[in-house]
Amino acid sequence: MRLTAGLVLWAAASSIVLAEEKPTLSGDSTDLAVPTTASAVSAAYSEKGDFDGFRNHIKIGARRQAQVKEYEEIHAILNDYQKRIDKKDELLLIQHRGSLSILKIRQDVLQKLPEPLKTPVCMLQKVYSRIIGWTPTRGFARVFSLHRKQPDFIKATVQRLEKLADDGYEHAMILLADMKMYGRYSTTMDLKSAFEDYQKISEKTGSAEAQYMLGFFYSTGIGGVPQQNSLALLYTTLAAMQGHNAANMVMGFRIKMGLGVPAECSKALGYYLLVAGPSIEHYRSGPPLGRTMPEYRTRLSDEAGSVYGVSTGPYSLHRFVTREELVELVDYYRFSAQKGNLKAGLALADLYYSGHRYMPRNLTTSAWHVRNVLSHIFTADGKPRSDLTQAEINVAGHAAGLYGLMLLRGEGVEEDTRLAAKWLEIGTGLGHGPAMNALGYMYQNGIEVTASDEDAIELYKKAAEKSHSGGQINYAMAVMSTMPKAAMNSLNRSARNGNVLAHYTLGTMYSNGAKESEMKCHLAVASFCFVAENADWLHSPFPEASAAFRRGDLAASAVHYMRAAEMGYSIGQLNAAVLLEHASRATDESLPSTAALYQNKELLDRQAMVYWTRAANQNVPDARIKQGDYYYYGRGVPRNPTKAAAAYRIAADAEKNGFAMWNLGYMFENGIGVPRDFHLAKRYYDASLEANESGRLAACASLVRLCAKYLWAWARGEDVGDAPLFFAPRLVTKAKEATGSGSSNGAFKAVDKHNDEDSDAAGGGQNENENENANLDANANANHEPQQRLLPLDRHNEGGFQPDAWDLGDDELDGDADSDELMSEEESTVSESVFFVVLFLAAAWMFLPLR
Repeated sequence: MRLTAGLVLWAAASSIVLAEEKPTLSGDSTDLAVPTTASAVSAAYSEKGDFDGFRNHIKIGARRQAQVKEYEEIHAILNDYQKRIDKKDELLLIQHRGSLSILKIRQDVLQKLPEPLKTPVCMLQKVYSRIIGWTPTRGFARVFSLHRKQPDFIKATVQRLEKLADDGYEHAMILLADMKMYGRYSTTMDLKSAFEDYQKISEKTGSAEAQYMLGFFYSTGIGGVPQQNSLALLYTTLAAMQGHNAANMVMGFRIKMGLGVPAECSKALGYYLLVAGPSIEHYRSGPPLGRTMPEYRTRLSDEAGSVYGVSTGPYSLHRFVTREELVELVDYYRFSAQKGNLKAGLALADLYYSGHRYMPRNLTTSAWHVRNVLSHIFTADGKPRSDLTQAEINVAGHAAGLYGLMLLRGEGVEEDTRLAAKWLEIGTGLGHGPAMNALGYMYQNGIEVTASDEDAIELYKKAAEKSHSGGQINYAMAVMSTMPKAAMNSLNRSARNGNVLAHYTLGTMYSNGAKESEMKCHLAVASFCFVAENADWLHSPFPEASAAFRRGDLAASAVHYMRAAEMGYSIGQLNAAVLLEHASRATDESLPSTAALYQNKELLDRQAMVYWTRAANQNVPDARIKQGDYYYYGRGVPRNPTKAAAAYRIAADAEKNGFAMWNLGYMFENGIGVPRDFHLAKRYYDASLEANESGRLAACASLVRLCAKYLWAWARGEDVGDAPLFFAPRLVTKAKEATGSGSSNGAFKAVDKHNDEDSDAAGGGQNENENENANLDANANANHEPQQRLLPLDRHNEGGFQPDAWDLGDDELDGDADSDELMSEEESTVSESVFFVVLFLAAAWMFLPLR
């Protein structure tokens, strides 16, 4: 009888899918290992003869299955509601701000006015708003208060979720904490309460997600939580040990950069490999030829017209299409396509297939446009018309290849491999690279064609010659054993084109020799890091960050971007710094901002400084100048003009940034952070004028001011250098150069020396109150310090930076070099004095029109 009951129980257990969280076996079974299959569970209990425990186990499994089903239903309802209010908020925000970026809506002018003028200006603004009836502030206030009241059905759904959490279901508890963390589902953001919830979940269940979020709180100090890098590392490590992808990325980035822990390449490699491996598996688990890559990440500074609102250098601003421009472009393509313009119709198909920041992918619409183009180019028997021009033939190849690819992958149309092979053959014949790669895949796997490795390799090679990254990696993998040199060349080209599979393959190759070669280890880390940051379907915070920014919720957007920053994304560090700085400088509390994340402006500035520095260390344009600004003005760190000059010099030399050059010119002109040197000031003003045309007015005005200051200092007998400011430079003897008199040779040497002395004390630190675990809590100090050595301005001078080592012409080199001596002050000619007078009068005349 007991045997029959056992068989019945085993049959019932085999129909139950065991939950991810393994329940504790009841009864006399504490010494049993947790089994993973129903048959193993049955065998374990049969050996113990504990059929009552087996019944309880089945009940637990059935209850957990019911909890999973209910949670999925609740999650679907809440997500659908969130999508609807996100769309409404975004449309309302567009209606109220038009084409103006949220980041540009500030009241900095009021902040700069003298105190006696602020009150009357504010009163005038209030009167104006009453007359007009609307201001940007009121518009934003309406947007952000519109959906703060939960509908009744959402309240009921949240109550169901709370009941599920009370029953001990971990995912429900995490979702409730996330609601408070990000202000989801029309709830108010409550960071302190979210932190407490994550603590309870971590203590109760040991959840990896809760531990990761606790590490994030301790690392950033949001919500009033004290920054403690020792605890941040502890909780993040615990989450990483459980396979949490985001935690693994945080640990990999910290160890790679040496933030709070010793930099160790081999350990960083291990963490990044744990993320890159599952990412590639997820990439391959999609349709043929892999999943579509995640959406493009936008730099918020580009929407605001760069970090400073204007272009400061060759890399400071990336051009992007605004929403209004995209709408106009789509309307133009539609109008042209209706008039029979095949190229416009194909452009629409590509746009809907790839998607855009302001227009999600629509594969069905893309397939319709492709078919429409094909119907105008091909006859009924599938052959191109005989009267096609070369441009129309190119369009035909692209359209045929795209349609064949969509049929092969089942995107926007029903999957049809037979029809896909037909259109891919046509696209290949017309020279379409992606069609060649896809057809090679079909030959390699014998899909609707006879399997042939030779034909597949030939097609991959043709696609690689068309610079298609997929063809390059497939060709490399196909000939790796027979032609390793050609394979490596193709593999490297594919990696340069951004193919994640190529980067993963290279990373695997480099990691095999990582123990013997430090260089190979760093190359492997770089490759796996690229995969982890670009093939991030499973752990990317960018979709939620971008959605929150588009609907105007800057606080939630900043939290997501800060998560990305902690994970090592350079764009996340830039965007987080931009949002935190925006909150710090905003004056109107009713405007959207991130001020709720920190208790005061100093904490905002400190964290913004951390992210500006991390972004600068990853070569993000303008970030190094921002780091210098924070040192110069003392925002978030003690004021230190010397370190500001060091940061500006790195930006000027490495990035050719005109703004940094102008800043250095100003500091040398006034002796701020560096010794006063009119000649170096002029050099940097001239360099700024050449590097950035948009700053011509400022550079010219600064040169006039510099001339006036130089003349005034010369007239007063001050040391202005050995050579006139605008004359050809004089020779400098070795003895004079050694003493350093009459030159500024030691200007940046002093900067370098100061940085060497203070390399461990920059930035004040994030944990001023944290005395224990000092070796782990040095994170902020490392974050604030410029990590790149100062570069010499004159790269042709191998002996180092020597401002007085001027290039000499052939005439000046004639004669005996030993007889060259510096001209004395008494040998100045009358013509030289006349030149100074004329130059001063010219400078004064330039200012007359401005009076």
